[in-house]
Amino acid sequence: MKMKCCLLAAAALLPSLLFCLPAARAEAPYQAYVYDEWGKSKAAPTSYVPAAAYTGADAGVGHFDEPQDLFAAEDGFLYIADTGNDRIVKVDERFQAVEAIESFRLKGSETALKEPAGVFVRPDGAMYVADRGNGRVLRVGPRGEVELVIEKPRHALIPDDFAFKPVKVTADRAGRIYVLSEGQYFGLMQFDRDGAFLGYFGSNKVEVTPAVLVETFWKRILSKEQREGMAKLLPIEYSNVTIGGDGFVYTTTVVTKNSREEIKKLNPLGNNVLLGRDGRGDFGDREVPVVGAVALDTSFVDLDVDRNGFIAGLDRTRGRVFEYDQEGNPVAVFGALGNQQGTFLQPAAVAYWGDAIVVLDAGKRNVTAFRRTEYGELVYKATLLYNEGLYEQAADVWRDVVVRNVHNRIAYVGIAKALEKQGDYRAAMHYYKLGADRSGYSDSFAYLRIDAVRANLPIAMTALLAAIAGRYAYKAIRALRAALAARAGAQAGPRAEAGAKGERAL
Repeated sequence: MKMKCCLLAAAALLPSLLFCLPAARAEAPYQAYVYDEWGKSKAAPTSYVPAAAYTGADAGVGHFDEPQDLFAAEDGFLYIADTGNDRIVKVDERFQAVEAIESFRLKGSETALKEPAGVFVRPDGAMYVADRGNGRVLRVGPRGEVELVIEKPRHALIPDDFAFKPVKVTADRAGRIYVLSEGQYFGLMQFDRDGAFLGYFGSNKVEVTPAVLVETFWKRILSKEQREGMAKLLPIEYSNVTIGGDGFVYTTTVVTKNSREEIKKLNPLGNNVLLGRDGRGDFGDREVPVVGAVALDTSFVDLDVDRNGFIAGLDRTRGRVFEYDQEGNPVAVFGALGNQQGTFLQPAAVAYWGDAIVVLDAGKRNVTAFRRTEYGELVYKATLLYNEGLYEQAADVWRDVVVRNVHNRIAYVGIAKALEKQGDYRAAMHYYKLGADRSGYSDSFAYLRIDAVRANLPIAMTALLAAIAGRYAYKAIRALRAALAARAGAQAGPRAEAGAKGERAL
């Protein structure tokens, strides 16, 4: 009987003991990696591991149905656009439902949501909903009263046959609203705080490819009728949009023909300023497999920006999350397609939620939370210090990173920066070489050359001045000797002539 009680007690304690195990020790169902300078993947320690998976039933609101978006608000609540169920679900930090919103009050009556595909919440509690099925965007106050309704604007820039189907929405601090609508190729639709259409913002450019060049050539020589029969060159539409804490607009594009600038950080002029340390703006996987003559390139469907400026981009092609720092440099890669916890069937949205990254899976109809491992924490901390210009403090952490991952190029560059700041340019050149940072290597070499010039310039100048002085002294001595010789010759001449006259007189 005692043995049976002990077994029952152990069985009761087992779940809590398992829950207390550090997530960093869990085996991730995917392989983390980094890229070397040649674009080849190298195995790396895992930066994020799955911590938990939540369903609508876990939240107490029944199963989700084709959920398409989620947003982590500053107050800690998580909002999920449960598109198939025509509702917005709000959960707390324990993933317990606070409310399931199916309608709002509009002018004294209830107005129901229909296929809401996007949600955004301002720090003051105002909620923006991309109500796709109803063809409108709603701004709702903290008390659930609709403050603004944006429907298809009447404007010369918008064709009459254009169907306004908003799928994503966000707003900046000034109240400007950015809307992504299905089939809109000319950029984000921008509205003022009162809902007036301002125009398009940050449109993608038509990418220059060989096919585009050939088509442009033919359009120059064909007639107007023939040109009208050709396909129009249109930019690729965005797949998602968000606003960072820095006030910049961040966007994703599902695929680009040149595989560049799939993630953008748009300044107030609509220009992309996120290009990474190498200046290429190449995001996602660099090794692109081809299956059945189809290139499986990275397809970003969503992104989020945390309070420190880190960017998480969600790829639907291989079910991966790519994390980048404020400058667009790679920090971590995790996730995969599959049925295990930590893998996805149809990844739809990603968000930073506290210290975790959460991914919404429309196929599994759940939300998976990932948290950093010990290695991930080191990389995150070192990157923060580095981007704040605290190179020497960051170098101590980068050295711990290198011990765990010899393929981390950014760690070598971080150490090189600290050595460069300390004036040890030769050692900095060594680490820049390990990090394949040609620009940093050249800068350190230039500093080393300047130091060599400064160290040897006084000696060289002293030697040069001594040589010049010696040359002039030598010339002066020669001139003096010549003058003395001439003078001696001049004095010896009369004496010799007098002597000769004396001899003749004798």
